[in-house]
Amino acid sequence: MIMSEALVEGVKRALRAVKDPATGLDVLENGMVETVNVRDGLVQFALAVPRERARELEPLRQACEKAAAAVPGVLSVTVVMTAHREA
Repeated sequence: MIMSEALVEGVKRALRAVKDPATGLDVLENGMVETVNVRDGLVQFALAVPRERARELEPLRQACEKAAAAVPGVLSVTVVMTAHREA
């Protein structure tokens, strides 16, 4: 369990380098990353984005996946985008 917590923290550190081009904020500061789940080196999380920006933010999703995959101990990464309507 401790290994998983360390991996979650490592993934979050890596994601701080991924910036939303529209705001200049990293994806964590921007509140885009939903719960990071780690199990046996497999990492999964969702990237919550405004529906109207979903298509343009696909490269951001890919950048998150690449950043997380580079963390030592990560075997596989799945990042899905969830596009919600603006409140």
